[in-house]
Amino acid sequence: MFEILHANAGGYYWRLKATNGETLCHSEVYTTKQSAEAGVASAKRNAAAAPVYDRT
Repeated sequence: MFEILHANAGGYYWRLKATNGETLCHSEVYTTKQSAEAGVASAKRNAAAAPVYDRT
């Protein structure tokens, strides 16, 4: 699930959590809630089709 949260220093950020509650990733801090919501929408659109590159 995605969560949108208020940052301590101001602004908003989102995080993606697994079903067990573990945080998988989080965003940068956005100045507006609308920008954070747009970031979630972008992650949802792009993550499913994103390739994985093993750079080890």
